[in-house]
Amino acid sequence: MGKQVNYIKRQIKVFNQQKTSLMTKAFFFVAVTQIVVYIALFSDYPAIHDYFHELRHVLAVIPCH
Repeated sequence: MGKQVNYIKRQIKVFNQQKTSLMTKAFFFVAVTQIVVYIALFSDYPAIHDYFHELRHVLAVIPCH
């Protein structure tokens, strides 16, 4: 168990030392935003669909019936 914990700690340290460019951060931000919007507007899962139902009708471009 000790070797696994040390390995995980070392991987976290390496991850924290890496620098990401502004373009990479922007790409991930846009990707996550698009995924959230897609889930909110096009999901057939009842809990999500019912919550955003009126918004889908107001936009008038997303059929749901």
